[in-house]
Amino acid sequence: MKKFFRFAIATQVVWLGVFSCNRNTTAPIITFGANNATEEVIEVGGSKDVLVVINAETPLKEVRYFKKKVNGEEIPSKQITRFSNPKKSESTITLSDITSDIVLVVEATDRENRTTTAEFLVKIARQPTSQSDLLLGFNMLNSLGSSYSVGQSKVLLLHEAEEAQQDVDFMFFYGKENGVTVAAPSDEVVTRVFNDANYGVQTWSNHNSTRFVKVTLDYETASASDIAKALEGGAGNSMVNHMDNNDTVAFQTASGQIGLIKVFNIGPDSASTLSVNVRTI
Repeated sequence: MKKFFRFAIATQVVWLGVFSCNRNTTAPIITFGANNATEEVIEVGGSKDVLVVINAETPLKEVRYFKKKVNGEEIPSKQITRFSNPKKSESTITLSDITSDIVLVVEATDRENRTTTAEFLVKIARQPTSQSDLLLGFNMLNSLGSSYSVGQSKVLLLHEAEEAQQDVDFMFFYGKENGVTVAAPSDEVVTRVFNDANYGVQTWSNHNSTRFVKVTLDYETASASDIAKALEGGAGNSMVNHMDNNDTVAFQTASGQIGLIKVFNIGPDSASTLSVNVRTI
């Protein structure tokens, strides 16, 4: 596992004075850097040093730092319970090798058990893309790929998808129960549908968790805020089924990329092919 955290804890060496509990004191205050900015955009694979300053009127009992991905997945936390100066803590948290949007969460609890939480968002710089006339084949076809990578803007055959599994964001299949379906590799149905001894999804170590929501947005003109609103609050599922011609679907990948899928043709012979446009913002 890549190392995401490196702590450079800068605290005052000596704490002078004796504290007393004061019922009128406030919860700890958390700020980021000199300007207290709460987000920054960086290039893929880059690093970000986040200066965290915590001031407390009542001495600190515990400070926790942890990451979470935009899909809510949390990374194990780092915890501090000893302070040279219990009323002030300054820490530089280094987030490295960032390949997806990451939220640094800071929780500070004082000895009165009052907790303050603050978040710093590190976003990946992205360029809008638009892919037209993408043709995906039903999973039983060997000549057309069923998998799509947003990052690579490419349709992949199953053996190619297995090799590039960290970049696979959705897979197309057709079934009697779900009809024409696009689903994330994390969906348990995908594991059953794309079951192959050599390249099947059940053999993968990485299963991206893209979310999908059918929308009435205009594919060509919908803005980033329009798409984000449709996806806010964790809306959507790891599968969108019973798709039909002219359906529009908003999506958010595990890396935080948002966009739209527009269905413009479902092929004959039990929906053996799916033709879509994909636009990312």
